[in-house]
Amino acid sequence: MHDKPKPRIRCWQLLLILVVAFVSAITCKAQASEQHYLAFFDNNALPLSEPEHLAPLYDAVGERRFVLLGESTHGTHEYYHWRAKISRELITQHGFSFIAVEGDWLSIYQLNDFVKLRDAAGENAAEDARTLLRNHAMRWPRWMWINEDFADFLDWLRAHNAELPMAQRVGVFGIDMQDPQSSMEYVLDWFQQNDTSNYPQVADAYRRILDFPEEFRGYAQHLAQGGERLNNQMAHPAELLHSQLGDNPAGADKATWVARENALAAKRAEAQFHGATQQGPESWNARASFMHEALLRLAKRHGTESRGIVWAHNTHVGDSAATSMRNRGEVNIGHLLRTSEGEDDVFILGFGTYQGSVIASASWGEEHQEMTVVPAHPESFEGLLHQSGIQQGLFLFDDTARQGELLTPRPHRAIGVIYSPPNEAYVPTILTRRYDGFIYFDETQALKPL
Repeated sequence: MHDKPKPRIRCWQLLLILVVAFVSAITCKAQASEQHYLAFFDNNALPLSEPEHLAPLYDAVGERRFVLLGESTHGTHEYYHWRAKISRELITQHGFSFIAVEGDWLSIYQLNDFVKLRDAAGENAAEDARTLLRNHAMRWPRWMWINEDFADFLDWLRAHNAELPMAQRVGVFGIDMQDPQSSMEYVLDWFQQNDTSNYPQVADAYRRILDFPEEFRGYAQHLAQGGERLNNQMAHPAELLHSQLGDNPAGADKATWVARENALAAKRAEAQFHGATQQGPESWNARASFMHEALLRLAKRHGTESRGIVWAHNTHVGDSAATSMRNRGEVNIGHLLRTSEGEDDVFILGFGTYQGSVIASASWGEEHQEMTVVPAHPESFEGLLHQSGIQQGLFLFDDTARQGELLTPRPHRAIGVIYSPPNEAYVPTILTRRYDGFIYFDETQALKPL
């Protein structure tokens, strides 16, 4: 008798077995990661309901020069409220010298004059922040800074500064460059008043962009159609102003220094719009680099012993190297600052929420509205935190938290000025490496715009 032939596994059957095994392995790894994170959250949540609960945070900050305070939306009351609490303590008890926010250089500088009790003429500015902000010509999205929580903080900072000599007063500055046209107009005005010999060439350089329909948007279309890049012309005013300032920015003339910062904002905006015509991260990175450089120039302006606080979105402050941004070649302030200053001189605190309400717009440039923040994706960090039952808490990440079991990326919610669920963004993130600490709220409320 002949033996019965053994059944042979066909190629498609082998492939199916391998796929099932692979999916099973991935599922098991994800489930293990979920359990590790849940255990970590359960064992490491610190209370957060009273100001004194922040004491471990200040101990963790220690002597670091820069503290970056994030937000997972641009319209949440709790983020502004607790960033203000933290900033007040850092200023009054830990000697922090200035605050830098994700706002345009020129428009925020007018708020700086307010909190330092001066205006452009050196006299007292508006008596209260709400009056100032309601009349402030700030571009869309206005609610990011023209809101009740920020007004309260500005009033507090102004009252704090009133007890101090001018040299010790704490300022608030913008480190963004999304309104280059206003910055260019400021620079032109400075040259017209202070350097008439160079004014014609500066005016000619700037007007080559300002004369395009829609200014920089028209310039981007010009580049996309193969037109000449005007980067050298945009750099020239900044170079002229830099030579005027010399090598001592801490003692340089204020008006000249402000003009130089506006010229640099316009210069970097050109790079951002040029990057928008390319395939890659150039446009995003031009903005990130300006924020980083502007922050370092502020620190230099305030002296070698100065310490700075940053208020910006998690996507800007949370180290991009610990996210999927790295795969696209994108950087941000958190990553650049850790690289240039060292991790021991930078503390990054992220913020997140599971559900609630938020101020945002349905599309770019539209009127803001209060929207419902839908419950976060169950596999996200916010979903796991909700599952853990934590209502509100502070987490601090030490070296142990940055090892082994907590290094599996998970989705991390990111809501910008536009919100249109269910099409919302999640950034794959290693939470314990992206931040040095994290504050979570299970449910949050919308900002109150003025």
